[in-house]
Amino acid sequence: MTHVDPSPENHPLINKLVAAGTALILIAVGAAFFVASVRSTPAAADAATEPTTSTDPLIEGQVGSEKTVVNAEGDLADVKNVAFILADDLDWNLFNQVPRLAALPEQGMTFMNQTVTDSLCCPSRVSIMRAQYIHNHKVISNIEKTGGGWPTFRDRKEEQDCLPVWLDNAGVTTALFGKYLNDFPSQPSEATYIPPGWDQWGVPISRGDSYTGYNYTMNDNGTLVRYGNKPTDFLNDVITDKATNFIETAESPFFLELSTYSPHKPAPVATRNALKHGGTVAPRNPAYNTYGVDEPKWMKDKKPLNATQLANADKQWRKRAQSAESVADSVDAIMAKLKETGHDKDTLVVITTDNGYHMAERRMFKGKRTPYASDTVIPMIVIGPGVPAGVTVNEMSSTIDLGPTFTEILGTTAPNWVDGRSLVGFFAQGETPEGWRKAVLSESLGISTPDDPDFQKNAPPQFFALRSEKWLYVEYVDGSRTLYDRENDPYEMVNIVKTADPLLLRSLSAQLTQLSTCSGDTCRTSDSIAVPVATIAN
Repeated sequence: MTHVDPSPENHPLINKLVAAGTALILIAVGAAFFVASVRSTPAAADAATEPTTSTDPLIEGQVGSEKTVVNAEGDLADVKNVAFILADDLDWNLFNQVPRLAALPEQGMTFMNQTVTDSLCCPSRVSIMRAQYIHNHKVISNIEKTGGGWPTFRDRKEEQDCLPVWLDNAGVTTALFGKYLNDFPSQPSEATYIPPGWDQWGVPISRGDSYTGYNYTMNDNGTLVRYGNKPTDFLNDVITDKATNFIETAESPFFLELSTYSPHKPAPVATRNALKHGGTVAPRNPAYNTYGVDEPKWMKDKKPLNATQLANADKQWRKRAQSAESVADSVDAIMAKLKETGHDKDTLVVITTDNGYHMAERRMFKGKRTPYASDTVIPMIVIGPGVPAGVTVNEMSSTIDLGPTFTEILGTTAPNWVDGRSLVGFFAQGETPEGWRKAVLSESLGISTPDDPDFQKNAPPQFFALRSEKWLYVEYVDGSRTLYDRENDPYEMVNIVKTADPLLLRSLSAQLTQLSTCSGDTCRTSDSIAVPVATIAN
């Protein structure tokens, strides 16, 4: 696979348009011929399946329905602090198999269509900090030599103008404990380096060793501290203790990011959680080890996994579930400390992950990096004063929205060049803000090499994906195109691109091109165009 320059002038989709205005014309034509997209409501998933995207649109608790339940304690105006808990590779399937995590939606607002900009650690995490799509921040992979990692973020001077800097400049006390960005630090001389904007810093520098949970070195506010393999050295417990100590001592306003390494492979497991999930297996959903209809080129030659591979998949999935229990441990500890200190009455808690994951789906043993929902639609729960509890939001949200949301909550603003939107209107009103977006973009612009911690031998080619409540439309750089009707095909198994109305396809393709070349305000224009609904052509 060759690298594709993601800049607009070299964009693989841009040649489809004669001029910039063509996209607007196509969308306008499509909107004139098709009915506006109808909201569909994901149902709460059970412990062994991923969330569906098609149920009764009047279900109680759904934002925007006639029966919306608004049960909010306190007032959003009382919020002075943010506690941001960021897991690593935690998909909806796994989330729902950990009872303590599965119970979290009852406590707050659940965003059912929270979509990552890229199902890959470093690009996704940079999108959180910069509130930008991948084609704008240009950190396209996990390591420097393929155009990503922390060194690229640093060299582009983006770490000098990102979320912690915006907050710190506004007088917010900031802290990060846990995983920062891949390829950090890049040199031994940088071992005690603390990036701009962070007042408290507890980040492992041992790179790959940190993922095991033991035998790592931490940059603790500029001092290197070595941890061994005793139970008390378990990394997730160490960073969680630092986070709870921060809550106990920090003055408001504060921003806390607790960034776990769980359940990322090799899926570190705390001793206390090692006997849990004895019967847990990879979900047997409709995508389990099966073929889709009219699959893209990169998938066609994949053979079904054999019995041994499937047994190994279950074994690895079980370990991921045990590892995800550590995420639940962190959530419990943070919530308990907030209550103990009285900060439960003035702190917004956001629980999410950098990307999803798949295991034994579509004949793929394990991994991420695909445009499918298992990898790109992630759990996100928001809990705090004034936030309605037990409410689900089905409108399209993205990792680029976190920066504008956190800055607004903490009394400042993100720069006008960001691509995202603030979610605060959902919290404050308990309903969809006027003019909210209709679609979001996911991109995969980097390549994977064996020294990348997320290397996948059979990763998909680079792609651009447009996701709405109704559609998932994908264009791959190898020429493949796919279209899935999420409302009627929630597992995205049946590619209808060959039978869909040509005008629908032109409209979706035009909007995808706009979003994949947008920047700042133009992103908020491109994503708000009504996504058409069409019948299948005869």
